[in-house]
Amino acid sequence: MANPETLTPVTSAPDLAIHHPTLPAVVAERLRQLIIDGTLKPGTWLNERDLCDQLKISRTPLREAYRMLASDGLVTLQPKRGAMVIELSADDIENIFDVLSVLEGLAVRSAAERASDAELAQIMQMHAQMLENYEKGDIRAYFAASMGTHIAINRAARNPALTQSYDRLNLQVQALRYKSNFDHDEWTTGVADHEAFVQALMERAGERAEALIRKHVGGKKAYNLRGRQGAAAKP
Repeated sequence: MANPETLTPVTSAPDLAIHHPTLPAVVAERLRQLIIDGTLKPGTWLNERDLCDQLKISRTPLREAYRMLASDGLVTLQPKRGAMVIELSADDIENIFDVLSVLEGLAVRSAAERASDAELAQIMQMHAQMLENYEKGDIRAYFAASMGTHIAINRAARNPALTQSYDRLNLQVQALRYKSNFDHDEWTTGVADHEAFVQALMERAGERAEALIRKHVGGKKAYNLRGRQGAAAKP
């Protein structure tokens, strides 16, 4: 039997993780933000040459970024034409928000049961930042904190399958959720909704939090459908 002292120690596997995002991933994230804030509007064909000039990159990482965005459901790719920002139909809006309502309801109910006190404190801190940015009238910062609150709740549910489904669908309506805050009444309503479901979560009242967050998501659906119907009615 070998002497343990003479055995060659087992070395740990080398760290092969990529700790910095690749250039296509950085480009894709930049384009996501431009789609969310409405700079790149639905139905817009992305001009490859202009974007390469503006972003100071070559076509190869840009095209790889396009493929990432297509996987996200944010753009459609067509041969010889490039990438176009997807414009959701009324049916798309209704279907996506209906599913999101269920996913967000499940997330907040699960978070009420499973979240640690530290996770709840983080959610409350994000919510407080959202309120502060609302008072300042800073829509961009408000939206970041608002979505941060939703995402923190989702993560506190500790359900990877739920997170995977939620992230992709939520990304597809980020632009609509962002744009809704330019309507002051809708913005104010959204803030009141957040106050209600976050408070219920802090009390670990899962069923009440679920009902409140589903009402909130349903309100976003109704608002955007009204906007689509109003636009369609214009000559």
